[in-house]
Amino acid sequence: MSTYMKRFVFASLFYLGLGTIFGILNGTIGLGYFGIFAHTHFNLLGFMAMVIFGIGYFILPRFNGTELRFNSWVAVHFWLANISLIGMIIFRGLAVDSGEATYNILFIIFASVQVISIFMFIINIWLTLTPQKQPVAQTPTARRPLNTPTISQRTPPPKSFVVEPSGPNFPVTPDTKVSELIDALPSLKELLISSGVRALQLPGHLEKVRAMGITIGMVANNHGINLDKLILKIEKEFQQNGFTTKINLNDDKNDIPMQDLVITTETLIGEAIEKYPQSKTVFEKYFGAGCFDCPGQAFESIKMACQMHGVDADSFIKELHHTIR
Repeated sequence: MSTYMKRFVFASLFYLGLGTIFGILNGTIGLGYFGIFAHTHFNLLGFMAMVIFGIGYFILPRFNGTELRFNSWVAVHFWLANISLIGMIIFRGLAVDSGEATYNILFIIFASVQVISIFMFIINIWLTLTPQKQPVAQTPTARRPLNTPTISQRTPPPKSFVVEPSGPNFPVTPDTKVSELIDALPSLKELLISSGVRALQLPGHLEKVRAMGITIGMVANNHGINLDKLILKIEKEFQQNGFTTKINLNDDKNDIPMQDLVITTETLIGEAIEKYPQSKTVFEKYFGAGCFDCPGQAFESIKMACQMHGVDADSFIKELHHTIR
């Protein structure tokens, strides 16, 4: 949630407090027309409207899978709404008490500003929720010349070397399944337990891990274990038992298409987390753990999330790449 979206929510709580105070004063000592007008507008335009503005700006674009059309309008709307609300209450009270036309004119001016600020919200959200048609010529399919191979069809880069294992070969990567490791070398179960995965001590837990397809990357992330150090421990245990742990670059099943190695600001959050579980630490650092349960991750890009949370997208991507590597 951006700064001004939060400010709308905080302002709504402030006005809720003011509205409550004026309500108590109206019922005890009586403040006349001014008190009633202030109580009503602090609750309606102050509390109810501003909490809708703050939450609406944040939630509606996310669940529509789009970005807020005019993000810069939010700050302008915030200041216009607050200044005009205070002006309306002050000058309406003075106009009624004194009967002077000047105060009534000032009230009308501030009320007009309030109307403008409300329509800024209406237009912004309306256009955000209205789907935009993209020209066909802008799609990658339309631009690709005939008979041009796609990324997945292009010839993979030549292999630089081949590792000939002297014994059983078992490469260890973040995507290696825990059950496969223990099946290949049962002593790894004790190694994982001593490294912090104590749940493996429970009867039948390994079968649950097997059924869920838990990988080393997931284990490291869920238990707060350093992934690189854990992989080094596993490789050392393998090597001490006659295994090799190098990836055979002549084996096509170890090839990773280049497009699968790329994460950009347009990558969906859910897609990035699914492909690279170790990236969850970065998402949690900047967006909080709630990011993993949010339905928005299925259609929200990294760029959109950064904009919502006020994070620099380029810096976030650099840190994400560093963590994955």
